[in-house]
This record gives sequence, structure tokens and C-alpha cells, in this order.
Amino acid sequence: MTAPPRIYVTDCEGPLSKNDNAQELAERFIPGGAELFARLSRYDDYLADIVHREGYNAGDTLRLLPPFLKAFEVTDEDVERFSAERVLLVPGALKALGHIGSLMATFIISTSYTPYLRALCALTGFPFERVWCTELHLDAWALPAAEKAWLREYAERVLTRRVLEIPDGAEGPGDLAAEDRDTVAELDRLFWIDMAGKVSGELLAAVRPVGGGMKLAALEAIAAAHGVSGADVMYVGDSITDAPALAAVRAWGGVSLSFNGNGYAVAAAEFAAASPDADVQARLARAFADGGRDGVAAAVRAWPRPAPGARLSGRTRARVGIVAEERDALAEASAAMRRSVRGERVARLG
Repeated sequence: MTAPPRIYVTDCEGPLSKNDNAQELAERFIPGGAELFARLSRYDDYLADIVHREGYNAGDTLRLLPPFLKAFEVTDEDVERFSAERVLLVPGALKALGHIGSLMATFIISTSYTPYLRALCALTGFPFERVWCTELHLDAWALPAAEKAWLREYAERVLTRRVLEIPDGAEGPGDLAAEDRDTVAELDRLFWIDMAGKVSGELLAAVRPVGGGMKLAALEAIAAAHGVSGADVMYVGDSITDAPALAAVRAWGGVSLSFNGNGYAVAAAEFAAASPDADVQARLARAFADGGRDGVAAAVRAWPRPAPGARLSGRTRARVGIVAEERDALAEASAAMRRSVRGERVARLG
């Protein structure tokens, strides 16, 4: 009996690469850019996950950043050159991509900007026509000198504020500390009032990040184009931008895998893996190609566990499990591995 066609769809940053390209662009080209990006990223979490702003998706930090890049004279060539020089793959990702691609049709859906995905495809040989990502065209916009100066001053103001602290269980502005409510009010005013009618506001509206609901829409389009049912989709992600796709695939009866995921990804997925390399992705993809979701569930249950205090090696380097059965342990292991593989600063981002 011939197995049904199946597809493998993965996020890029996290499962395949160590980078946070947008954060790295901010750090390279904007004074205090890494800290500015951290503040914008947490504001993004607040808009997407707490107040559910209409028309806003997780990952729209990549809408918020371009006006500041333009204010500091960043060009498309700058982004392309910097991105091409900085691709850092997760160990084993190149081999895993090749193996998975030999098993089934494979796709990347990434919130990252196009220049970074082109650089990753050039490095790995992955076909760019199987990539969905965020288009960025900075050179198409010309900010007046006064608007550039205003945005530079605003960047300094944002940096004087702390990164938002979002309490567990927060449901709205009233659950934030007074200092954080003031920060939200200032950022709301900047992006949704003060930028209106300015070139920076037009740029903000034009950039359409492939994150959150947009990732799910891309996934649905890929499945439809290839005539694949939801049960025959395997999706791998690691962050808040992947949560809608992970949750949907879980509901469809496919395979939703959090790989070194943060709390959002672990909560949305059925399976979770914490690993220093991409080998676990290739092994579970093989189980999926051979036996669908049930094959993956069997492989996860059979995954070797290290004895307490034992040195980790081989397959025991990875902690793999079913989220419903050991969510806290998997979340803790994933967070620790996320910090180890991608660094403390990136691990804190949503």
C-alpha cells in the first residue's frame, strides 16, 4: 500500500539557524539597536498575545523596525551584505534538510526578511521558490531629513524605558505595572498616531511580516497547492510566530513539533524536542514519512532517556516528549537548550 503524500514545513530561525536576523540588523546599524529591538519585540508580544490588536500578527516587530532602519540610513545593499555574512546554522541543519528533502516535499515559512532567506538558501542549496518570508525594500522609501531626526530622537526615548514586563495570565493593560502602561501608551502613540500621514507610517503599513496568522495562511496555501490533508503535514517551529500554525496542525491530526521552543511554541505543539543539533528533526521526519503522526508518537515514546547524572551523547543529547504528558519538564529543557544554542539575548525574544 502506497503511503499518502506528506509535506514537511519548518520555521527558519531556531530550527535551522541560530540567528535573529532582524535583531542583529538593529544591533549593527542602530545605536543601542539590540536593546531597542528587545523593547519592540516585547511590545509585539503584548499587541499580539495580550490585547490582540486588530490586524496585528505575532512577528510584526519586523513592521516596527524598518522606519528606524531608514532613519539611520540603512540601505537594501547594507541588509543584503550583512545578512549574507552572518548566517549561522544549527549544527546538523544542512544534513537534516537534505535528508528530509529526500523523504518528502519540504518548505520554509519564516518571518525573517527576504535577504536573509536568500542568503540561507545560497548557503544550503535549499530552493528559494519553496520559501515564504517577509519582503523588505528599504530603498523604495525616502524619509525627509526632519522625519529621520524625529525617529532618531524617538529611538533614544524608547531606550530610556525598560523592557515591558508582562505578568503570567495578563489579559489587558490593567494587568501591567504603571511604568509599563506608560511605555505601551507611548509606543501606541508613536506607531499608530504620530506616524500616520508620514512616510514612516506608509512604510510601517507596507511591510507585511509572515508571522502568526500569516504563517498559518501560508501553511494552508502550501497544503492546498499540493493536495495534502492536514493530517499529512509536519510543522516545526520555536516561537510565538509559530504558535497558530503549530496549534492548527495539532488540531488537524498532523505533527506539530516545538524545537528548542519558547513557552508559546511548547504550549501550542503536541511534541517538543530540546536538542543541540538538528538530527532529531531528521529522525522524526523519517518517522513521519513512514508512519504519519502515529509513527512520530511511537518514535517519541521510544526515544532514549539518559540516566540521572549520565553524560549526554548520541540520541540522548536530545530531550523529546509529548507536551500533554510532561509539559513543564519539556518547557524547562527547551528554554535551557534555546539559551545554549542561540544565546541568552535571542532566547529572551518572543
